[in-house]
Amino acid sequence: MSVAPAENFPSEGGDRGHDPPLHIKTSITIPDKNRRRSDRGVLILYPEKKEETAFKQALIAWSNRLRPLLESFAFRVTLVACLIFALFGGGLFVIMDIPDDPGIPILDTLMIIVMILFVLEMIINGIVDYKTYPWSFFFIMDGVGTVSMIFEISTLLGTGGKMQVATGSVDAMLIRTARAAKVGARVGRLSKLMKCISYYLKDKDKRLEESANPAEAKKLSGRLKVTLSTKVSLLTILLVLAIPLFSIAQYPEQDLSMTVYANMLETNYERGYNELVADSSKNTTSLFQDSVTEMMTFYASGTANYFPYQIDGFAEEVTLPDQREVTIPGTSLLANQASPRQLSDVYRITVQCRFERSPGCPGPGFLYFNFYSPRRIEVALDMGLAAFIILLMIFVSANLNQTLHKLVVQPMESMLSVVKDNASQLLKQFGLEDDMEADEDLEETELLEGIFKKFARLASLAAGRNEATAEELAGMDESARGVMMEMMNVQVSTVPAGGDAQNTNLRASAYSAPTGSEGAEEANQVTALVELPDVPVIASLPVTRDLIESWDLDVLDLDTEGQTKVAIHIFFDSTIGKTTGRYWSEALTFKRFEKVVKAGYNNLPYHNYTHACDVLHTVYRMICLTSARTWLGSVDIYALLVAALCHDIGHHGRTNPFLVELGDELALRYNDKSPLENMHCAKLFEIASNQETDVFKQMDKETKKQARRICIAAILHTDNVNHFEMVREISKIYEMASDLCELQASQPDLLPQYTEQVMQKNALQWMELFLHFADVSNPLKPFPVCKKWAWRVLDEFFEQGDEEKSLSLPVGMLNDRDKINRPGSQHGFIQFLVAPLVFSTVRIFPDLHPASTQMASNLAMWKDLWVEDAKPSDEDAAKKEADVQKIKDQARELELRVE
Repeated sequence: MSVAPAENFPSEGGDRGHDPPLHIKTSITIPDKNRRRSDRGVLILYPEKKEETAFKQALIAWSNRLRPLLESFAFRVTLVACLIFALFGGGLFVIMDIPDDPGIPILDTLMIIVMILFVLEMIINGIVDYKTYPWSFFFIMDGVGTVSMIFEISTLLGTGGKMQVATGSVDAMLIRTARAAKVGARVGRLSKLMKCISYYLKDKDKRLEESANPAEAKKLSGRLKVTLSTKVSLLTILLVLAIPLFSIAQYPEQDLSMTVYANMLETNYERGYNELVADSSKNTTSLFQDSVTEMMTFYASGTANYFPYQIDGFAEEVTLPDQREVTIPGTSLLANQASPRQLSDVYRITVQCRFERSPGCPGPGFLYFNFYSPRRIEVALDMGLAAFIILLMIFVSANLNQTLHKLVVQPMESMLSVVKDNASQLLKQFGLEDDMEADEDLEETELLEGIFKKFARLASLAAGRNEATAEELAGMDESARGVMMEMMNVQVSTVPAGGDAQNTNLRASAYSAPTGSEGAEEANQVTALVELPDVPVIASLPVTRDLIESWDLDVLDLDTEGQTKVAIHIFFDSTIGKTTGRYWSEALTFKRFEKVVKAGYNNLPYHNYTHACDVLHTVYRMICLTSARTWLGSVDIYALLVAALCHDIGHHGRTNPFLVELGDELALRYNDKSPLENMHCAKLFEIASNQETDVFKQMDKETKKQARRICIAAILHTDNVNHFEMVREISKIYEMASDLCELQASQPDLLPQYTEQVMQKNALQWMELFLHFADVSNPLKPFPVCKKWAWRVLDEFFEQGDEEKSLSLPVGMLNDRDKINRPGSQHGFIQFLVAPLVFSTVRIFPDLHPASTQMASNLAMWKDLWVEDAKPSDEDAAKKEADVQKIKDQARELELRVE
């Protein structure tokens, strides 16, 4: 293959500058955020998702604009001044005896301004803190305080300019309602003031010293209960004792003297009138005058600080029925009494007429009292009560703040410091970043909750082990135990089910994911495709390209020549091959390499060249569906494909435990550590050591080392002994980045932060996963294909079982053709080995969800075959059905994430 140098070629996904010069033409593809590849590689267009509505965007914009105003010192001071005026302004106008008839324009104007400012504050709070303020406690209290302002405005429901009445009329009820509303309004207004005070107390907390003596939770709870209950009891006692003191000097509502005197006046007026009617010689009477004098003497004696000052309806000059003009004196005696300047100081008693007279009846009479002093006392006591409650709240809040700081905050600060330090060290040991400082506004409880959630997740992941207790195995059926003990190399543990089990992490650590300028290009960058103009390496394929670009390809239906063509097509003519195989190898060299590799596979029922081609195709599909070219370099992808083709080369058809038990030469050579997988790696690089079959020869030294590390790590991790560890590692990554993973699941393209923090950061982990996933992917294929592969696996197991019998070795639980139930073995294989791996993988790579859906469907079909073949009891069948339904539910949940 002759090539000419190319200039300024933007390498695909992180080649790190080792690409050999080629004559190329570039095809530019700009990713569309509204597209996603289907499971067949077809681009599907989705309508654009608006992350935020226009209203929400406008709300956020106004929130950012108004927040400085809300937090400004001037705005806070203004609101505090408005609050103080709302609490005490009306009372001050009463004490200053400013005339209120009709109304008090200045007071009304100021109260309206205050109410408008309260409404404005609520609106600004609702915009700035739109997530938590609406319908919160402070919102309700602010609303109560704002609405209650109508009882402070005389032109609305305020008491200014409105006299008090002693009857059961609407006016009396309105005044009582207004008083009750003002008390409720103070609660709302005081909540505003306490918010302002809390700013100071919160700042004071930050200035207090930290404590180094954390308290034990139970002791702390007890001390806190005693302290708080004592202080609450003290507060209750103070309120019970103090509040009545503020009503001692007020007008006693049970005082009936005014009503008594009003009735007495009407009675004596009637008696005097009747006396004059009966005695024509008289033209005056003193009965009514004596009653008025008695009433004035009573109220002037000092028993009350209010007094009558006017009478209506008791005329002194009266016309009798016989037209005589007579005098009933008494009303003028009150003419010299001082009348109040404020109409609200007037207390009016209604006197019902008991007889007709002229002038006067029909119509009620009125007795007016001057309540100047009682009203001043009442207002002053109300203001004093409000001030007392405010001071008491401040004192109790400060005292409780100090107590809580000593009992809770100081120990919490110390605990948080220790926990954060320990968490940071633990996360670093797991190779994870400490993101606990990302949000400085995080509440302490939220921080602790987040830390302990991470601890719990890490603990649950670390609890997984490659061993099972006798009790755990006893709860499984024969097929499940066979899968756990034979295929997954799980040993019976002598420790209790909850005991510790040490896990060995065999993960290769020599690979570093590309980062920065050496890393993969992000998803919003253009993708360059290398093409050899009109020169396909494979002229004709045995199947359509669309079938290769799907999960439905059945390599078992192809002859060896067809399988070879599909393999070479993937390496050279596919979209991936044009940027990998053509980039790093020559077609002739690779064909010689592939021929030797094919010859290196033994003629076995399962671990043969057909299986290698199937795994190669599955890895290729995973690379396509996961957009791996955006976070892996072309050398990485090429090395992974080579590893897939060679991952089982030279397989003997016997498992690693069998070779170790037999003391096989491979087990001795590799110290019982993955002897087969080590042998596969050795054979791969033995073939590549020949110049004519060296598929890495176009690489420089450093690039070749990188490719070798990837091949070795990926092939070694196809040993099922690493299966549990791999599932735990994947689960750990998901748990530590679950929010980002869930966000990615709803997006059509890879997010830059997801590419960087999840994909590139764990690149080698994903390459190892892809090969192991493909190696056990038979249950993920259409059921007819899945069934053919399952039978081949069991046939190979049975051959090993026959040899075990001939050698008088213990026969594996899946290897005895006379005992194993074929469909039942597949149920256990999928449930215990494949499903955990698939579900963990799909959580990271949501576009692989069709594989989990197909797996759930296949499991149901295996269950039906098992029922038909084994004729189980209803109880056993129900257990299997429950397992199937559980897998289906999990698969459906993962499918819904991307819909």
